[in-house]
Amino acid sequence: MFKTTTIEELKEHLITINVAEVSYLNTYPFFVKYFSNIMSIEKEHLIIASHFVYGWMPTIIDLNLKNIDAVLSILNKAKQGGLLNEGELLIGKEAINNSIVGLSKLLHFINPKIYAIWDSRIFRFLTKKKSTYGITEPKNYIAYLHYLELLTKDKLFQDFQISVNELIGYDVSAYRALEFTMFEADKKSLKTV
Repeated sequence: MFKTTTIEELKEHLITINVAEVSYLNTYPFFVKYFSNIMSIEKEHLIIASHFVYGWMPTIIDLNLKNIDAVLSILNKAKQGGLLNEGELLIGKEAINNSIVGLSKLLHFINPKIYAIWDSRIFRFLTKKKSTYGITEPKNYIAYLHYLELLTKDKLFQDFQISVNELIGYDVSAYRALEFTMFEADKKSLKTV
């Protein structure tokens, strides 16, 4: 599904990023810290966090709390380091604007080490498609997480992650380093078209 990209290619994209143009970098560490200070995710945390996640999106959130107990159980599983399956992702997606993109952002802030942000820019960068058909499928999000894990095994990855941390001015998880670079590379490629 994904076109092969390498750490070398990502490093080339990284050197073109102007962090002064990336306004959301200022909010990111606060969102991660919010969840690092929470032992167990409750309804109030879901409500607050889903709204700050949607502050990063051009859409207004429609929060569906009808399966709140299941959703909270899933989010706490993610917080504790559990990998969610397709069925669990579907339940979470239904609660968060029926959006795997919104859910991925929430999961990332809950546990940035094992969940990455997934959106149309990342999808476009990895598939080289203009269409985002397939982005809403949990199986594609799971494939993306596996692909990122594979990239972290590259012998050049550790130096790449250090470069990302130095560029943005604070430490981020391995998945965030990859996703951030892919996102910015896609944004830059659209500007040059």
